[in-house]
Parts: sequence; structure tokens; C-alpha cells
Amino acid sequence: MFAFDEEYEDPDDRYWLWRFMIDENLQGKGYGTAALQAIIQYFRNHGANNIRLSTKGTNTTALSLYRRAGFHDTGEMNGEEIVLQLCL
Repeated sequence: MFAFDEEYEDPDDRYWLWRFMIDENLQGKGYGTAALQAIIQYFRNHGANNIRLSTKGTNTTALSLYRRAGFHDTGEMNGEEIVLQLCL
């Protein structure tokens, strides 16, 4: 699920990947990596400069996937979740 937040202060930080889920029975087969790359390309094609997302710090599998794709920690928190960003 994607989001565009018009009210976000910094116009470069308005694009969010809100939900990204791969069924646990299908994880570890490359579907998440392929889907994430398609999502990143979608954002690029639609003028995004950055993509932001958040996930729990205990979700080490997701954090690893996002970091391999180039996302980095912003130092911000979204409730109890770590905020990551990918600069396009």
C-alpha cells in the first residue's frame, strides 16, 4: 500500500510505502526483493525523490530486505516503528 502525504512538511518526504507484506509461506523465495524493486521503480516513474517507510525494530527480516535495497535509518520513530528512507 502506497501513500502520498500532501501535508508532510518536506515535499521530498511525502511518498510512503505504508504496507508491504509477503505471506510467511512464500518468504525467502525472492518475491519480496522483486516486488520491492518494482515498487521503487514505480515511485521513480512517478516523480518521487525519496521513499519512506517504517517497521518494528524487531522485524529483522524486513529491515534486512529494506537495507539491502538501499533504505537507511532516518533516526526518526513512527510510534514504535523505525523510519527508513531511500533517496532516489
